[in-house]
Amino acid sequence: MSNKFPNNFIWGAATSSYQIEGASSIDGKGKSIWDTFSHTKGKVFNNQNADIATDHYNRYKEDIALMNNIKLKAYRFSISWPRIFPNGKGKFNKKGLDFYSKLLDELLKKNIKPFITLYHWDLPQKIQNLGGWSNREITKYFSDYSYLIAKKFGDRCKNFITLNEPAVFSTFGYLDGYMAPGLKNKKKYLSCIHNINLAHGFAFKSIKSVSSNIKVGCTLNMAPCLAFSNSSKDISAKITYDAFWNRAYADPMYLGSYPKIIENKIQNLIRQNDMKIINQKNDFIGLNHYQHIRVISDKKNLLGARSVNLKELSKKINIKKNLTTMNWEIVPDAYYHQIMELKNRYNNPNIHLTENGCSFSDKVNKNGKILDVKRVNFLKKYLKAVHKAINNGAKIKSYFVWSFLDNFEWALGYDKRFGIVHVDFKTLKRIPKKSYYFFGELIKKNSIPK
Repeated sequence: MSNKFPNNFIWGAATSSYQIEGASSIDGKGKSIWDTFSHTKGKVFNNQNADIATDHYNRYKEDIALMNNIKLKAYRFSISWPRIFPNGKGKFNKKGLDFYSKLLDELLKKNIKPFITLYHWDLPQKIQNLGGWSNREITKYFSDYSYLIAKKFGDRCKNFITLNEPAVFSTFGYLDGYMAPGLKNKKKYLSCIHNINLAHGFAFKSIKSVSSNIKVGCTLNMAPCLAFSNSSKDISAKITYDAFWNRAYADPMYLGSYPKIIENKIQNLIRQNDMKIINQKNDFIGLNHYQHIRVISDKKNLLGARSVNLKELSKKINIKKNLTTMNWEIVPDAYYHQIMELKNRYNNPNIHLTENGCSFSDKVNKNGKILDVKRVNFLKKYLKAVHKAINNGAKIKSYFVWSFLDNFEWALGYDKRFGIVHVDFKTLKRIPKKSYYFFGELIKKNSIPK
């Protein structure tokens, strides 16, 4: 069977502002919650931060030249909200806009289609001081920010993603404290869910008011959930976790209603017309996917449910064979099933596969090369799942590998490498990996290389 992809298929790579840009306090940029969190002792692996990261802010031309070498068709990047509005609102910072303007021009010069993500977790600290995502006022600030970006860049960028992975930044930021802003507060977490959905709706309207030709969607991290055991507790925990992880944003945004289990908890937050604002005619769903999730009941967790840890997982599977260095299981079938569920549950939408990839310990060999064979094998398997989903009627428009560069991996610092381009974090030298050349061949042939 042919491995060919549709003729107009978009092959891209993705990054995010805080993880690669560096330049954390120059040219008028304000502080983000990740600047604060990473400078708080004990929050990030080895107390690392992204003050410099990969210095993409100063090296973007070099990075775009590397993209062009493999004829990358698209680049998904995020804009740093505090770089544009140092206080999160009010007066914008021209130097911040200038950076992204130059980045867009450089991409277009090389025929690389830009996909802008408006929010990839680096909330302005000044907005967090007002309650962050738990304060309903954030919907206005985000809408104003979205409008400005669409106004300034909508002529050069036709694909906008409002938010990246709401389930991740709300759950880890407000419920279990693992990520910025590091809170453990169920009440605030529940407020976040509704405010994040509203922010998407208002931003959608803002962007469309600038130009109806701009395509707008939201990127969701979704994964099939499995009960860790056959116990009624774990089965019940799985249902809860699935609702909060997979349905809390997709259902209201794309179907116009919350799952009952969530609606019952946030009823008091929903005002007249809120659901209409949330349920816009989105142009696409962005899907980020890395693995499936095994869920276990846990009374200590504020939801009463959580994903299993490595020790628990080792009771279930042969650890050595089947995990990335994030301790995530390699399950291409889960990717296929997740895509098909989007197709079937949300009325066969256009789908952009906005992130998929893996972390492995890549070593530079004595010839100065990085033969990341495990990553290449991972990509082959997952791309076959994508191909199968297309053959079965899913309207998949693109695939973005995560990530273009090794980068700052949030609370894990520089310990995990996801890039198809290696970065030496001491010298900042870039070395393309075997997977980079594999990706180039994939683009050239528009089919999965043997």
